[in-house]
Amino acid sequence: MNAQSNHPSTDTTDPQFLGPEAGQRAGGQSHRQNELDAHGSELHRYFSVARGALISVRSNGVTLCRQVDDEWKVLSRKKGDVPLAQWVVNKQAALSDLARWQLDVDELPSMQDLMAWNEDGICETPTGHRVEPDGTGPDGVPSWLRALRLI
Repeated sequence: MNAQSNHPSTDTTDPQFLGPEAGQRAGGQSHRQNELDAHGSELHRYFSVARGALISVRSNGVTLCRQVDDEWKVLSRKKGDVPLAQWVVNKQAALSDLARWQLDVDELPSMQDLMAWNEDGICETPTGHRVEPDGTGPDGVPSWLRALRLI
């Protein structure tokens, strides 16, 4: 199966977090940064196991979601009757329930990395341990393929 068919390349990889070569593929860092800035500045970034995605909590009450080889998309907006300051406090409180490694993830692996790990039979975890694709590191962190819900 061609992984590209399930995850089309839309030329919108987030270059701010994948390095300069990704920015060149995606049309430049300033374009991506402008797109993110349109949703306010980033307050928090973490990896969501439930969604298999990177989450960005923004200063204007918007929460963005990004999956592998996809662009940032609006996941939710704060409700109009909730003051922004209270919304921020609520988001910060929810972060305390996350594992440390989830808070440390600031970028996702590329589709090429994921395909190579699947073919090689050895995969990395978000904390850098080398494990079987369906494995878990000595620190209890799942392989990227498991964390991203690809296997």
